[in-house]
Order: sequence, then C-alpha cells, then structure tokens
Amino acid sequence: MNAGRRATIGLVVPSLENGGGVPAVAEFVCRCAEGSGAYDLRLVSLVSAMRGPLGVAISRPSSWLHPTYTASIEWKGRPVTVVGSFMSEFEFQRFRARPALAHALRGCDIIQVVAGCPAWANAVTSAGPPVSLQVATRAVVERRRRDAHPHTVADRWRRAMTAVTDRLDDRALRRVQAVQVENPWMLEYVTSINRDRADVDIRYAPPGVDAHSFRPASGRSPVERPYVLSVARFDDPRKNVELLLEALRLLPARMSGVELWTAGMSPPPAAYFDRARSLGLADRVRHVDRPDRAQLVQLYQDALAFALPSDEEGLGVVLLEAMACGTAVVATRCGGPDGIITDGLDGFLVERGDAHAMADRLAALHADPARRAAIAARGRATIEERYSEEVAGARFHQIWGALLERSRSGRVT
Repeated sequence: MNAGRRATIGLVVPSLENGGGVPAVAEFVCRCAEGSGAYDLRLVSLVSAMRGPLGVAISRPSSWLHPTYTASIEWKGRPVTVVGSFMSEFEFQRFRARPALAHALRGCDIIQVVAGCPAWANAVTSAGPPVSLQVATRAVVERRRRDAHPHTVADRWRRAMTAVTDRLDDRALRRVQAVQVENPWMLEYVTSINRDRADVDIRYAPPGVDAHSFRPASGRSPVERPYVLSVARFDDPRKNVELLLEALRLLPARMSGVELWTAGMSPPPAAYFDRARSLGLADRVRHVDRPDRAQLVQLYQDALAFALPSDEEGLGVVLLEAMACGTAVVATRCGGPDGIITDGLDGFLVERGDAHAMADRLAALHADPARRAAIAARGRATIEERYSEEVAGARFHQIWGALLERSRSGRVT
C-alpha cells in the first residue's frame, strides 16, 4: 500500500443484488467503511445461482465458446462488478478462484467477504491481500432441514453438494486471516477449527442496527386490534412461520382479539394460509408485503410483541430491529438469538418448535404491560450497548486496521 492514499477494501458478497440477510450485512459494512473516511470500497457480487447469464454453464451452450464472466450493475447507488463462474451447475465451482475475480480485486489492500457460509471465501484466499470473513453459519447447519429427508434425485444431488460445501467451509475458515461470527456456537466452532493457528483474528462481531432510524415511538399509535409481528423472507422454510399459527391457536381465550401479522419481501407459503383457515384463524392473520423502512419501523413500534419462530438463524437482524424499536421479543433458540437475548431480562427464548412455550411467553407479555415495557426498555438498552452501528462498526475498524498493519509488514500467510 502506497503512503498517502486511502486503503481500498474489496467487499465480496454472493448475490449482493438479490436482497436478504447477507446483503443487509453488506450494506452495514459499506456504511462502516464509507463513514470512517479512511477507506475506498470496491464491490464484487459473486453469482450464486446454478444458471445465469455470466460464466460458463453446461446447460447454456451459447456460453461455451464465448463466455462473459463479468457485468457491471448499480446497487444502492454504488457500482458493483458481478462475477460468474465456470460450470456453475456444480456448487463448488462457484467457490473457486478465477481470473475475472482476481482482476476485479486488483489493487485492493483488504478483502472483506460477507457470506452466509464460509465456503465463499475460498474464491479470494489466493488473491494476495489479507482476507476477512464475516459469516453467519455453516452450510451443513443452514441446510439441515432441507437435506434431512431426500426423496428425489435432485434432493440427493443437493445433499451431496452440501457435503462438499461443508469441507470447503472448513477449508476457508483455516485460510482466512480474520473471521467475524454472528453467534456463540459459530464462535466456538471457528475457534476449534483454528486451534493450531495464532495468526487468525476470530471475533464475535455481528453487524449493527441503525438505532437512530429504528427507535421507540414517542407514543404508541392506536391500533384497531393488538398484533404479534414477525418479519422475514417467509419463502425460506427455515423461518418456520407455521409455529406462530400453532402458538396463536394456543393463546388463552382472553387474547382472542390478538392478531398475527407477518411482513417481509416474500409472503408465507400458501400452506400457511390454508392452515390458518383450517384452524379458524384466517381472520386473525395478515401479511404486509415489502414494507419500506418507515412502514417497517412503525410496524415494530406498534406491535404487542415481536416473535421469531425460526429453526435456524445465523443472527436475526429483524430481532435487533425490533428490540431497537422498543418492542418486547420472543425468539427460538435457533443460533443467533441465543447470543443476543438474556432470557427473561431483555426478551424471551424458547426451544425450537415449541409452540406451547411461544404461546406462554406471548401471553405473559400481554397479561403484564409493566413487565412488557420493562423488557422492551432493557432490549433497547442492549442494542445501544452492544448492537448499534457505532459499537459494531468500531469492531470492524479495529480488524481492518490490524489487517492493514499485517499487510504492510508482509506478515500475511
């Protein structure tokens, strides 16, 4: 790195333009770097789909003789280079290094990877600069439910790809220079994988939430009927939204006026609404599709409580947003929430799949407004102390500073 110029961070993210939790973390990282004034950013999105217009796909003969590996797009006002892969039908090919990616990252001083599983970092560990990996979970854990009972050839193929990706997850974790994890169990796993390395910086460093935008209301807005809110991409079966229907069914009679509202980029599946009708709950469920930020903040602020029913979450950014808005939360012990919530203090934790426990905690919050307000206030305090963008961003600045120092001294291995 030349003296007198700002360091350049190459931010590498799978399917940055598709939305979801990983791009949300990437946007936080962008704000960290841009707000510091110390870094320039170069954004690269790696194609994660089996088939697409970039790279070489077996199923796309037109790509065999004249492949195009890169394209330029704009994402939230920032220029992005999108990079495809060779033989993209094989998942492990998307994790490989390739010349087009190396060219896109040429001149970067640090590479920051943000991904759901670690395997994506394999694409850049040989690029030269030190690599920092922000990661939520492992592929074998994330896909546990999907791969549990394969019935078709496609199901078995996906499970085979998961087995390969699991090995590549471990390989990446042993080759990067820094790892930021989002939950306690992943911290323990990454530490065990690197127990023979003294040169890797491993931290619990989840992304932060904008506590200025996501904040408690000055006064509660009147709502026609109280509601429990859940926010997610509900086309993902890991979100287990059906658990909330069972909890709604189990609520005591005095809560018969309480509704269940979902909100997010994709609605619950048709089976969810079919189940609501079969339980006689159709008039108590509602979905708010693609709310903008102002709408989302108000949804959090006005809710009786926020419920996260997932089977697996690397973190649960929506949980942080709800707590920041001064809303009492109930979440399953599904990974991420375990490291955020102190059960009974700033929220409630219940076991995965336990509709009775979920209903019991929601009923307790409904029955005791004073306790609900106290838990909500402590939840807001947790955000301010541990998960605000300022606090979370400081951890990333420390990591990047240390990696730059290593790069200058030639100690990157």
